[in-house]
Amino acid sequence: MKTSMPEMLRRASLWGAAAVIGLALHAGAATAAEPDGLWLITPEEAAMAPAPPEKRQGGGQFDVGREPPDTGPTIEVIKPVLGAPASTPLEIAIKFISKGAPVDMASLKVTVLKLFGIDITDRVRPYATPAGIQIPDAKLPSGEHTVRITVADASGGVSQKQVTLTVP
Repeated sequence: MKTSMPEMLRRASLWGAAAVIGLALHAGAATAAEPDGLWLITPEEAAMAPAPPEKRQGGGQFDVGREPPDTGPTIEVIKPVLGAPASTPLEIAIKFISKGAPVDMASLKVTVLKLFGIDITDRVRPYATPAGIQIPDAKLPSGEHTVRITVADASGGVSQKQVTLTVP
């Protein structure tokens, strides 16, 4: 039995839509909140080449070695205790302390520092408010993970904090 051209196109569209939906679900699975926690950094991302030391300073590719002026909100890490090994899932509590102007949540950027930075802002945003970031059960693979948090205030002041977590 021959299939007409319109029928073949309809079938191809259905197969294409199914493939796109499947890929979207697969991509979201690695970063979605699961019953046992949110993969803040996936094992695949953790396996990527580390950032060279000069990239761990400054804010962008042309800012090597230059720190931002830190004129925005103060970024204070409450949990986990920095410098101590962390087990997962772990609670992350970061406080934003305004220096006068309100915190501009649209400016929030969270990046895992690797050879090519990995923007994880969209994973963190559901847990962020102008008061800070509160993730009750973040999952991280074993290893050392350096994350840069950048936030600004309504008057244009920008602050940045780099945090290194070690998971045994």
